[in-house]
Amino acid sequence: MPDENTKPFPCFVVDTSFMAAYLLSGFCDDEFASCIKDVEYILENNGQFYVPPLFWYEIENVLLQKTRSKKAGQLRLSKSDAMDILYDLQQLPIYTDLLPDGEIRQRIFEFAEEYDLSYYDASYLEMSRRYGLPLKTFDENLRQAVSEMRYE
Repeated sequence: MPDENTKPFPCFVVDTSFMAAYLLSGFCDDEFASCIKDVEYILENNGQFYVPPLFWYEIENVLLQKTRSKKAGQLRLSKSDAMDILYDLQQLPIYTDLLPDGEIRQRIFEFAEEYDLSYYDASYLEMSRRYGLPLKTFDENLRQAVSEMRYE
């Protein structure tokens, strides 16, 4: 029987849109402030974030693109700022899932088809479903898929 003083630690699957909003929150307005509360909740309760391997390529590409941005009104990061953000990211309790086997890749493909998602986005949805964890995202298509899944 579990000790009454123990409780499971919180975990979320997070996608790039969510983590980028958190990491860039100091450089932007408060449009995505809710992610800060979610990250603080995980940190304060010894929780963990779950990501598929492609997350690392996506998030670092976001930062790279922000160092290259030349459009007026868009956030531009210095290389130093990007490196500081990457360092901060590496300090977070992030579990990177193993490379998916054939069965998992097939489920990702099926989710992508069923919910009209990219294969990349469907990998977050599949991981969320497989581990039974909430998916934190600011991507509207993913949010819609999560909502539809709840009612199946």
